[in-house]
Amino acid sequence: MCFGNRCKERKTAKQDETNNGVHFYFQGDSCPKPKNQAQDTFRPTSCLDYLSRGDSKCGIYKVYDNAGNSYPAYCDLKSEPGTAWTLVMSWANMHRALSSFRTVPLSGNAPVNENAQNWNLYRPSLARMRSLQAHSTHSRSTCSYPTYGVEFRDYVRGNFKDFNVVDFSGSGKCMKVEYVSIRGHMRVHLTARVWQTTSVFWHIDSSSSGCQFDPRSGSVSSEDNFGAYGTINPKFRCNESPDSTTQWWFGAHL
Repeated sequence: MCFGNRCKERKTAKQDETNNGVHFYFQGDSCPKPKNQAQDTFRPTSCLDYLSRGDSKCGIYKVYDNAGNSYPAYCDLKSEPGTAWTLVMSWANMHRALSSFRTVPLSGNAPVNENAQNWNLYRPSLARMRSLQAHSTHSRSTCSYPTYGVEFRDYVRGNFKDFNVVDFSGSGKCMKVEYVSIRGHMRVHLTARVWQTTSVFWHIDSSSSGCQFDPRSGSVSSEDNFGAYGTINPKFRCNESPDSTTQWWFGAHL
């Protein structure tokens, strides 16, 4: 019978040449294992691992960070076939003034409810976000996902190779996106005008011109989209009502 740490050891005999005695040493693992017990080697680092395994339902899954610690993460495995998206942020319009969603950039550490994912107030630690980024190829932002799912309206998606949204820093820079839609203005594979600084979260100001994507028609002055909501427009889905929500995701294709 094994007790405590001895379950991790294997007893072997060795001859003592001085007194011809037998001494025992503990080495290795000798604990009995059930013959039918499967060894769990599945340690997913993002939602893509679940999609690769054949999972297809959206919901909360266990994910491991770079340090080997597990945590709950919401996975969208359906909205864009062949792509798995891991939720990295979500907040309600009524909470838009909180620093985690307005003034702390994606590269900052401002966790909120990181072990209790919810749509109204959620942001993981920077360490978890970095871990997910390391296993992702794309980023996207959606509006009111729990209500509308993904209809590609008021939506933006980019490739990390073309545009690293986490580490980006600049004011009004023209950055390449794969797809962007704001209030019915939709374009693909072009540049959009983006802001993010050490004191301002990532966003597009749709009242500004100067890049290939021009959503000024129907905008309000200094309108902020996808974050850093100082000025909002209820025609933008993320800001339709106090309960409307904004999401940020990291993902990858199969």
